[in-house]
Amino acid sequence: MAEISVVIITHNEAENIRRCIESAKKVSRDIIVIDDFSTDQTPQICREMGVRFEQKAWEGYGSNKNYGNSLAKNDWILSIDADEEVSDKLAENLGSAPLDDGHEAFELAFISNYCGRWIRHGKWYPEYHIRLFNRQSVRWNTDEVHEGLIFSGTGKAPRLKGYVHHYSMHSIQHHLRKVNLYSSLAAEKMKHKGIKPSFVKLYLSPVFKFVADYYFRMGFLDGFYGFTIAVITSFEAYLKYAKLKALYR
Repeated sequence: MAEISVVIITHNEAENIRRCIESAKKVSRDIIVIDDFSTDQTPQICREMGVRFEQKAWEGYGSNKNYGNSLAKNDWILSIDADEEVSDKLAENLGSAPLDDGHEAFELAFISNYCGRWIRHGKWYPEYHIRLFNRQSVRWNTDEVHEGLIFSGTGKAPRLKGYVHHYSMHSIQHHLRKVNLYSSLAAEKMKHKGIKPSFVKLYLSPVFKFVADYYFRMGFLDGFYGFTIAVITSFEAYLKYAKLKALYR
């Protein structure tokens, strides 16, 4: 049966990396951490935990992940981030996944922890991402904002049961910092592609986004944090087009 390697990228993840590696050890003995020269305790923790630790200057999410994949001992790669954790149920199903049955990838379910609470409604739940794949036919692209996968085959990916626990935002301030970064990257990318901010995108799409996430996807059932997520997510939709408009000016 094919074995799995785990690849993790890090930068100043001392708060999360121990939990992440401990969960990865339930899946594989081959764990590779690609670190962007962290200045906190991340390198020390990784070395103490006995994983393969490599430092590489940041060249983007996709580039650094592809580098980690190239160092893996196995063709099957489980790609997780430092703020993610493989649940016991998912680890069990990864151990019995039909990797030799002609598949090139598998889709995993994610559940997000926001300010200490698990979010079970709205846009963030359920979330599915392809994170288990065969590097012989699948690789990361180099999109700076949200990296994606490039398939040489069909791109079909069956789902495995069990969650990846995503400790996404530990505070509202943390969420706002990420929104500021991602909206800037998105605006620069759109300008590079020649996209211009329309009236609908700038002023109406944030409203539609809030209504869809909070009401239609029942984000209100997550209470205060469900409302907070819907507000900040809709603000991010506005912010990226506002920054795009500023770039053109």
